[in-house]
Amino acid sequence: MGFALFAVLMAFMLYGSGAMQKAWGLAGLLASEAVFLILAIAYAVILKIPLKEMFPAGKIRAADFFGSLFLTTGGLLFGMISIALTGLLYPKSLEGSDVSALNSYIGGGSGYLFTILVLALAPAVCEEAIHRGAILANFRAFKKDWTSVLIMGLFFGIFHLSSLRFINTAVMGACLTYIVVKKNNILLSSLMHFLINFVSVSLSFLLNNLQGAEGNGDAAVQMTSVTMKSVLGTYLIAGIAAPFLIVTGLMLLDRQSHKKIRFLFAGIISVIMLICSIAITLSDNPEKNRIVRTNLSYTVEAGDTFSPPVEFDIENEGEYTVTAVITNASGEYSVSIRTDEGETVTAGTVSQGAVRSYTRQLYMKPGSYKFYVGNGTGTVREKPVITVRIDKV
Repeated sequence: MGFALFAVLMAFMLYGSGAMQKAWGLAGLLASEAVFLILAIAYAVILKIPLKEMFPAGKIRAADFFGSLFLTTGGLLFGMISIALTGLLYPKSLEGSDVSALNSYIGGGSGYLFTILVLALAPAVCEEAIHRGAILANFRAFKKDWTSVLIMGLFFGIFHLSSLRFINTAVMGACLTYIVVKKNNILLSSLMHFLINFVSVSLSFLLNNLQGAEGNGDAAVQMTSVTMKSVLGTYLIAGIAAPFLIVTGLMLLDRQSHKKIRFLFAGIISVIMLICSIAITLSDNPEKNRIVRTNLSYTVEAGDTFSPPVEFDIENEGEYTVTAVITNASGEYSVSIRTDEGETVTAGTVSQGAVRSYTRQLYMKPGSYKFYVGNGTGTVREKPVITVRIDKV
């Protein structure tokens, strides 16, 4: 029944939620979250399962709160490392629409409080109800806790429909499930879910608005396979505390099963992470592969189809990553690269949001090229600021 309910949930995600978000934007996402909650309650009613049993709640003790906080924070740090590693090993994952869609929601002018409601509070209630409530209720009979934790972690990773964030969300799903399994209190997992999303959305909202106000796209260049190596090194440094946070969290949530040797293992893992970070940092030199790094700004006049071109030469045949970020603009823009003979090498639209981005990895032969920004609907009299980066992979 747990697998069947998850199948129903994914069917809605694939065929219902996407259409609602496309039609209504942030309001459609809120409506999708409401469907999750309705589905969870309907499941309990149909199977005549008491709501108190499916959604167990109780008082939150200080040890349980801090144990949950340490565990999820450690899991989040490992999740960040997994995102950088996935982007490095599987560059196509960086071309997914989920990150640009989130940027669009945060920078779409819906207001901070409404954004927090939709992206932080609603998931903490509705997603926890369907995952840690209705679905998890079917796996409580497992004798081994790790079995349900593993299954629910995989479910949560699949649920987010993102190859880039699959490991990250799977780890977080496993941490939240462990909390409910050990403490039988869905309020704890909901609170942790809210805090994680609240901090993430708040920082993104602040960053996007600052960048939009300053017109500074250089700091906002979207992650590419070229930058992922340096990002991985940074995340490894930031994540050194993760093993200790996780072990401390596990100890506070389940003192009876705790073994002091876990801290030794945590120390070994942290040392390995530090060594890897130092090795990556010393070996990483993104400037040697930089073909283009420039800022372009112009005023769009009526009848202007394209921006002034950014000309560049490719000396070595191979794979290249093209990244463009547009700030200080709200109209519809596109990006294209053409050869001197006029042949189009790549073309596509720029995402919406406070920080507008386009990134592609493509194969280019030696020769001279021109980079253009296409001016579409609503661009007349705007003064976009475009940051262009082209790197050899």
